Amino acid sequence: MIDFRYHVVSIIAVFLALSVGLVLGASFLKEAAVSGLDTSVQDLARNNEGLRRELDRANAGQKYLNGIMNTVGPELTKGRLAGHKAVVVALPGSDTKLTDSMTKLLDGASATVTGQVAIKGAWADPKRDADLVTALGANATTYPTGSTTERAAKALAGAITEKLPPPQTGTSGTPGTPGTTPPATGAATNPPATGAPPATTGTPTGTGNSSPPPGSQAPGQTPGSNNGTPPTPPTHNTQAATETLTKLKEAGFVDVKDNPAIGADLVVIVAPSGATGGEDPGRTNGVHLALARALDTGDDGTVVAGTSSAAQENGVIWALRRNEQTAKVVSTVDTADTPVGQVAVVWALVIEAKQGSSGQYGTTGNADGPLPELPKKET
Repeated sequence: MIDFRYHVVSIIAVFLALSVGLVLGASFLKEAAVSGLDTSVQDLARNNEGLRRELDRANAGQKYLNGIMNTVGPELTKGRLAGHKAVVVALPGSDTKLTDSMTKLLDGASATVTGQVAIKGAWADPKRDADLVTALGANATTYPTGSTTERAAKALAGAITEKLPPPQTGTSGTPGTPGTTPPATGAATNPPATGAPPATTGTPTGTGNSSPPPGSQAPGQTPGSNNGTPPTPPTHNTQAATETLTKLKEAGFVDVKDNPAIGADLVVIVAPSGATGGEDPGRTNGVHLALARALDTGDDGTVVAGTSSAAQENGVIWALRRNEQTAKVVSTVDTADTPVGQVAVVWALVIEAKQGSSGQYGTTGNADGPLPELPKKET
């Protein structure tokens, strides 16, 4: 049986052990422990200092490179886009300073900048689909296939680029069918009387052309000769384009600066900074990619420009590079906020316009490289 004396001895033993531990800890064991901790702290400090020096060297190298590119960059882009018209399209969440710098960059490359179009968050909001259809007006019939935002993208592209069917105003009768060109001024629009032979262009049966579009050859001409005059593309309907942009602006889907309704053959899309937010970032990115494809259909070259954060997971550039359908027709630059990236934007547009090929440029792992390779005659 355990008696009271056993409890007293046990308690004394516990306190004695604590006393011995305190004495030992305050003597030579303390010195060993403190010495070990000091050594670890000193090692960490040396490692930290080494990393700081490496960072300083990297920053100095980047500063040096930026200094060089700030000097030679304008010469590398000067005149590269002469003869082209360009428009800047800013996606929701993009940096206004980057948008303005893209406008300045295009101007310095001798492109005629028609203006800026800022896409607002309502564009990708599924709750605003009905409002978007209303804002499209006759254009909703002009582009009858695809989702609401896909049809809106085509209508917007038709308003600010040159190769898609002109926007419908809703004031000249039934909207045209997708992919057709309105007849030239003064051309007959009524069908031939019953029994009358249809008008032909002299092209073989089965080509699908029942009458020559504006600027094409007349019957009997050699294709492409046009009596010595090169064929002209369909005329861009600036008035109708202005009405389309006005309706979209008044409905709260876009903001417009200057006069993008003039029409452009090159487009720079400014990506949002960072990852796409919201309840469904995948859907939002899909809407943005559909807009990029529509714009590319109406122009000679489209580049999505942004910062490295846009190439991180769920960013627009990240999503585009993972989407084969879009990546094979639209170029990206994830360093557009740097002098090297700005050269890449201009050169990518040159490649798109000259060769019709796209590329992915920047510093992320899935980029093709820092800069595109210009054609030999362009270097």
